[in-house]
Amino acid sequence: MPDDLLLPRILLTNDDGFEAEGLSVLAKIAATLAQEVWIVAPTEDQSGASQKISLRQPLQIMPRGERAFAVTGTPSDCVALALDVLMAEARPSLILSGVNASANIADATNVSGTVGAALTALMLGVPAIAISQQSAKRGQTPWATTEVVLPAVLQRLLREGWRKETCLSINIPDYPPDEIKGYGWAMQGHKNIPRVLSSRRINPRGEEYYWLSLENKEPVPLPHGEAAMLSRGEIAITTLGLSRSLDIAKPFVRFKPQAEILDEPLDDLIHDV
Repeated sequence: MPDDLLLPRILLTNDDGFEAEGLSVLAKIAATLAQEVWIVAPTEDQSGASQKISLRQPLQIMPRGERAFAVTGTPSDCVALALDVLMAEARPSLILSGVNASANIADATNVSGTVGAALTALMLGVPAIAISQQSAKRGQTPWATTEVVLPAVLQRLLREGWRKETCLSINIPDYPPDEIKGYGWAMQGHKNIPRVLSSRRINPRGEEYYWLSLENKEPVPLPHGEAAMLSRGEIAITTLGLSRSLDIAKPFVRFKPQAEILDEPLDDLIHDV
């Protein structure tokens, strides 16, 4: 972008950790969009952290270079410390979270630390985008696709903007760069994490412990859902908000006195929604 169109400052974070390759890829792209690129990312992998903010443990900030810091906390901790400590005098114009080394779609959106950081940024008043690169296998993320297609998507979004009460989640399909069909707005899917699995182990002292993992399946099909778009080789852009409430269009119901409730037949109290 021309210098007169560059943002003053962009903050980067992620949930894969400070040393993750996706963060390095994002830093190169962000350098074409801003005059200053700041990195504040977790020291370790924080996948599954969602929007967790560490209220019961102290956090350390460790310099890792010019405008680069590692934090002993979650992605949302990184955002909070960046805004309240490291960049308090000159807040970022935009926060980019990622690039995650797998897709964050459907129910995975709700537990993702990558997306959680963007939602925390939104809560604290800074525009934010979470970015994820779909990958068929762990360790085989097609970063070349990210490097080629992401800059154009970000540049258009920055030119045109989006609703201020939302942040964005971008998912890039696991296709070669020249096979990406385009990009567009998507609906968040659901019902692709039916269970959280536990694996029981015994340590050398004879004490039991557990590893948790997510059981994954294909989300409920939606024509304009993220999964459908990714399968067609299209980049899916989803708008996310902080409100978790749904408009169920039901009338207000007043509580009845206890005696009146007890006098009613049970069949009148139990019914299908």
